[in-house]
Amino acid sequence: MVAKEEITISEAEAALYDRQIRLWGLEAQKRLRTARVLLIGMGGLGAEIAKNLTLSGIKSLTLLDHTVAVANSSNFLVNHEFLGKNVVEASMERVQRLNPMVEVKADQENVSSKNEDFFSGFDVVCATRLPVEESFRVNEICRKHSIPFYSGDVFGFSGFFFVDLLEHEYAEEVSVPAATAKDDGSLKTKADQSETKTVKHVLNYIPYQAAFEADAAVQLNKRSWQRIKSHFIMMKSLLMFRSQMKRDPEVANRQTDIAKLCEIRDHIQHEMKLDNQIIDSGAYEMVFGELSPAAAVVGGVLAQEIIKAVSHKDPPIRNHFFFNGATDFNGVVEAIGF
Repeated sequence: MVAKEEITISEAEAALYDRQIRLWGLEAQKRLRTARVLLIGMGGLGAEIAKNLTLSGIKSLTLLDHTVAVANSSNFLVNHEFLGKNVVEASMERVQRLNPMVEVKADQENVSSKNEDFFSGFDVVCATRLPVEESFRVNEICRKHSIPFYSGDVFGFSGFFFVDLLEHEYAEEVSVPAATAKDDGSLKTKADQSETKTVKHVLNYIPYQAAFEADAAVQLNKRSWQRIKSHFIMMKSLLMFRSQMKRDPEVANRQTDIAKLCEIRDHIQHEMKLDNQIIDSGAYEMVFGELSPAAAVVGGVLAQEIIKAVSHKDPPIRNHFFFNGATDFNGVVEAIGF
């Protein structure tokens, strides 16, 4: 992780970030102004994360993606004059325009070519659209350098992300009964009055690979497993499809890809010794493309989690977030692998 530097908020920044400073405080905004974030992958989810982080007022945002911009992408930051060129180049102008006070950098190389020294220059790494094995590699490098790591994806209506903050300390404001002095100098509390105190907490996290390979059906209690089982199997089957097929599910191959996803689903359930079919084949009809509404929800929550981690304000997610816009309208949070 990059060494922290002392920073002051200028009058122009104070005016620009006035609402945010009122929300999470000046010290939290100062921490954001020192944060150097690496964002891997500029699809629809990456665009949402880039937008939200740039508007929050971080120090710098490096966009890393070696692919080209295409017309049917949900990346709303792409300048259509740049279609067919590198997607980072195509997105840069609109990202920078969102907040001129943030330094936006472009990197058009493949993340697989990046060595350990490259990642050590950032305070936060957020990966999207990566094969899960590559995410494991990047996460292990981040752990060696004490860098918070996020990995997220959106497939159709379904989205999810993983969080690894290593050992994370955060402050939370809680209401407690107000204390008043008795005549003898001791304190008593008033049940009908309260005051706000700042309480510090520490959370520990596990590596991505350990969480991905965890048997959630055994580790979680019955109620928690019932709540997330369809999300968990969906996540694993989609990421294993990407690893095996070297691509995401495609509309042009809809029926064969659904069959492959069902095959992977059956393998996962067999390995986990699950008797009942958790996801029917119809659920995989909704995983094609990267739909903008799902990307907006997942990207908004993920960016907010990065802001919370950098500012050390409020409880962070530990360690998975799931969303399926086709079946419900609420995200699901669960700690898997602990």
